[in-house]
Formats: sequence, structure tokens, C-alpha cells
Amino acid sequence: MKNTHPSENIIQQYTIDKSDCSSEIIDHIESCLHCKAAVENYRLLFSEIKNIPSPGFDFDLSALVISHLPRSRPELSADRFIAGFLMIFICCCIGIPLILFWTYIQNMFSGISSNFIYSILLSASVILSIKLLDMYKKFQKQMRLLNFN
Repeated sequence: MKNTHPSENIIQQYTIDKSDCSSEIIDHIESCLHCKAAVENYRLLFSEIKNIPSPGFDFDLSALVISHLPRSRPELSADRFIAGFLMIFICCCIGIPLILFWTYIQNMFSGISSNFIYSILLSASVILSIKLLDMYKKFQKQMRLLNFN
């Protein structure tokens, strides 16, 4: 059996759910008068907290908040139109040459040795990994600045 009393967090956990505690803690709490008193105090405290009525408002909070929210923008704005146009333009710039030169693109890689293709893929993977790691480090730095750590 332990010579020291469990911490307040462990006693609270025992009060909430006894099955989450180890058998040593359960044996100690059930045999120690000081810990039994602390458990009974927490049970009384938890039951009183459950009996506290929830606060109620005498006004409609959702109507008050919604009236202060900004109105949504119209469905078709200039920004959305430009973004849609750019997406269609980019798809056309990529798609039309792919369709027109598909047979040439297929034959372009037939004369290259497989080792050269593997080296290209390996170098692209390494560069992509380095860039992703750099982006993740920048993200972590920004999160630390936001969390003031």
C-alpha cells in the first residue's frame, strides 16, 4: 500500500469513475479515512454542481446576434467570375495541348532509359519532401507565435 495520499485529480477521477483507477489507488482510498472524506466532499460538490440551474436569458440571443452579422455577398461577384474564368483558361491551356499532342507525348518517353526516369522521379521526390518539410516548419513557427509559446 502507498504511504502517500493520491493527488486531487486522482481522487476526483475515483469519484467520477472508479473503474478508471488502479487497484492500488482503490485499496488506498477505501482504507484511508482522509481520502474517504475527500471522496465524499467531491461527491457532494459534484451533486450540487449538477443541481445548479442553467442560466436563462430573458431575450432571444440568436435574434440579437444574427441582426449584427454582416450580410452575405451576392452569388456572382467579380472575384468569383475572375476565378472561374482563370480556372477555365488554365484547363484549356493544359487540356487542349494534351489532346492535340497526345501521341507525341506518349512517344516522347519511349527512347529514355529507365534509370534516367527513375533519377528524375527521385530528385523530384526529394525536392518535394524538402519543400513540404520547410512548409511544415513555417507552419509550426506561426502556430507558436499565435500561441505565445
